[in-house]
Amino acid sequence: MSRRTASADRISFPHKVVYGIGGFVNNLLAQGIGNLMPVLTLALGMDFRVVGLLGGLPRLFDALTDPLVGFVSDRTRSRWGRRRPFLFVGAISAGIVFALLWQMPAPTQFRLKLVDNGPDGVRAGSMEGVGDFLRGIVTVETDDDSEGEVIIRPPTLATGRWVGIDVPLAEFDGLGARGNLSQILLSGDLTDFHVDNVHLYRAADAAAADSSAPAASAAQASLEIAVPDTPAPTPTAPPEAVISIFSGAYDNIPVLYWTTGPDQARVADAQADGDDVKHYTEVRLATIDFGDNPVDASEMTHLHLDIWTPQTIGDGWSQRAYFWYFLIGSLVFFLAYTVFATPWVALGYELTPDYNERTRLMGVQNFVSNTVFVIGPWFLVIVTNAAWFRNQMDGARFVALAICAATIVLGVLPAVLLRERMFGGGRAADAHAKGPGFAESTMEFLRGLWRTVRTGPFLMLCIATFLMFNSFIMISQFQFWVFAFYVAGGNVAAGAGLAGVVGTLGTVTGFLVIAFVTWLGTRIGKRNAFFVSTGISMLGYVLKWFCYTPEYPMLALLPAPFLAFGLGGLFTLMGSMIADVVDMDELVTGERREGMFGSVFWWMVKLGQSGAIVLGGFLLYSTGLDPALGANQPEGTILWLRFYDAILPLLASAIAIYAVYRYPITEQSALEVRTELERRRGTASRSR
Repeated sequence: MSRRTASADRISFPHKVVYGIGGFVNNLLAQGIGNLMPVLTLALGMDFRVVGLLGGLPRLFDALTDPLVGFVSDRTRSRWGRRRPFLFVGAISAGIVFALLWQMPAPTQFRLKLVDNGPDGVRAGSMEGVGDFLRGIVTVETDDDSEGEVIIRPPTLATGRWVGIDVPLAEFDGLGARGNLSQILLSGDLTDFHVDNVHLYRAADAAAADSSAPAASAAQASLEIAVPDTPAPTPTAPPEAVISIFSGAYDNIPVLYWTTGPDQARVADAQADGDDVKHYTEVRLATIDFGDNPVDASEMTHLHLDIWTPQTIGDGWSQRAYFWYFLIGSLVFFLAYTVFATPWVALGYELTPDYNERTRLMGVQNFVSNTVFVIGPWFLVIVTNAAWFRNQMDGARFVALAICAATIVLGVLPAVLLRERMFGGGRAADAHAKGPGFAESTMEFLRGLWRTVRTGPFLMLCIATFLMFNSFIMISQFQFWVFAFYVAGGNVAAGAGLAGVVGTLGTVTGFLVIAFVTWLGTRIGKRNAFFVSTGISMLGYVLKWFCYTPEYPMLALLPAPFLAFGLGGLFTLMGSMIADVVDMDELVTGERREGMFGSVFWWMVKLGQSGAIVLGGFLLYSTGLDPALGANQPEGTILWLRFYDAILPLLASAIAIYAVYRYPITEQSALEVRTELERRRGTASRSR
C-alpha cells in the first residue's frame, strides 16, 4: 500500500480540473490547426503539396522553439511565478492569431454535388434508412449510397453572362456507381442565378459546340443586369448521347422537386429572351430531386449546365499571397502556442512534490484534455456543411472564432487560478540573479539542453514514449485498410463504418482507462502500472491478428478496449514520472528545469510524429495495396497490412516495457530525493 499524501501536498480536485482545462486548450489548438488544413484546398484551391509544406514547416519551427521557451520560463522570476505569465500571454495571443489565420478571402465558388442512392433507393440518414444503417453496423454491410462534390471557381464563373459548366463525372470524388443518381445539389456563394441546359452526356459523342462558353470580358462582367437578356447557347450533343434534366433542346426526364422542403432556396420558372430557364433566389442549398425515378448515368461521362448570375464574382488572392499569409501567420501562431503549451506542461511538474499526487493530477488532466478528441473530428464536418456556410472559408472563420474564444476564456484559467510552488534557498532560487549576457545565456541553454537529453531516467521515458506513440501514429491508417480489404472484402464504405464504430468504442474506453491507471499507479507504483497498462494493450494487438476476420466481422470490436490501455496509460503516467525526474535532476544540478524537460519531451514526440507519418506512408506503399482492385489485392498485400497493423506496434510496446524497466525511480527513492531537497532549500511555498 502506498504512503498517504500529506494535506499540504494535495491539489484540490477543482484545481486538478483547471490544470486539465489547460490541456484541453492545448489539444484544442492542435486539433484546430490540423483538422482545418483541408480548407486551404477546398476553399482556396491550393495544391496538396503546398498545403503539405504549410503543415510541415511551421511544425518544424514549433519543435525548435519548444526547448528555448522552456529554458526562458525556467529562468523567469516574477511575483506571479515562472509559468503563469507565459500562460496568460500565450493563451490570449494564440487564440487571437488562430482566428486571424483564417481571415483570408476565398474566391467565389459554386458547388455541385451528385448523390447516388444505390440499388435500394433509400437515402442514408432518412427515417426509412435507420434500420438498414443499424443493421449495416452489425453485419458490416453498410448503406450503398455514394456522393461526390466539385467546386467551380473563377475564372470559370462570371458576372452578367451565360457560362457553360462541364464537369467530368470522374471528378466527383466519392461518387461510386452512377446507376442510381437521384439528386443534384446546388450551393455556394451565389444566391441569385439562372440555370439552363442541365444534362448528362457522353463526351465521345458530344459536339465541340457543347463545351464551356468563353469567360466573360471585363466589360461584360461589369454589366448591372438583374436578368439575362440573351438565351443560353443551344447544346448540340446528339440526343442519344444525352440524359436531359432541363433543356429546350431535348426531351427531359421527370423531376420531382427543383428544390426540396428542407432546402433554403426559392425557384421559379423564368425566361431569357423567350427561352425557358429556372431562376433560383435566396439560395443556401437547392436540391434537384428525381424522386422514384433515379437516373442511370453509367454510360455518361460529363455533367453540363449553363448558369447566369448578376452577382459580382470575387477572385480572392493569388496563390502566392495565400501561401505567404498562412505561412507567416502559422509561424506566429505556433510561437504563441508554444508560449502557452510549454510552460503549461512544466507547471504540472511542480504543482505538487508528492509522488502519488502527481499521478492523480496527470490522470485528471489526461481525462479532461482528451475530451477534445470527441469534438475535434467534427470541425471539418461543420465547416463543409453547405446548409450552414456558403463556402468552407466562412465555416473555418466560424470554427476559428469559437476556438479563439475558448482558448482565451479557458486558457487563462490555469494562470489565474493555479498557484505554482516557489523554491527558496540554494541555486534554484538565485540562478541568474546576476543577469548573464546573450553569449553566456546561449551557452547555458545549449549546456542545459545537452544535460537534459543525457539524463538517463528521462531518456528511458523518451524512448518508451517514442516507440509506443509513434508506432501507433505510423500504423494508424492501416486498420482502416485491413477492415476495408480484408474484413469487408473490398467494401470501402463497410470498412469505414466498422473503423468508425471501433474508434468510438476505443475513445469511450480510453476515459475509463485513464481513471483506472491513475488509481493503479497510486497503488502499485508508476512503473508497475505502466507494465500492466502496456501489457494489456499488447494483448489487444495480439487479438487484432485473430479477431480481424471476414468470417466474424464484429469480433473487431473486441481488441478496442484493450488497445485503449496503450496511449491512455502512457500519457497518464509519463507526466508524473518526468516530474520525479525533475526532482532528481535538481538534486544533481541544483536547478529546477521543468520547462526544459517538458519541452524536450514534447519536441521528441512532435519530431517523431512527423517521421512516423512519412514512414507509415512508405510502409503502406510497400504492401502493394491498390484500392482500385477491391478484394483482389496482390499476393502478400493483406498479410503485410495485417503484420504492420498488429505486430509492429506489439514489438515496439515490448521494447518500451524494457526501457521503463530500466527507469530507476520508485516511490521510496522519490521520497528520499524530496527529503534531501527540502533539507537543502526548504519546502516550496505557493506564489500569490
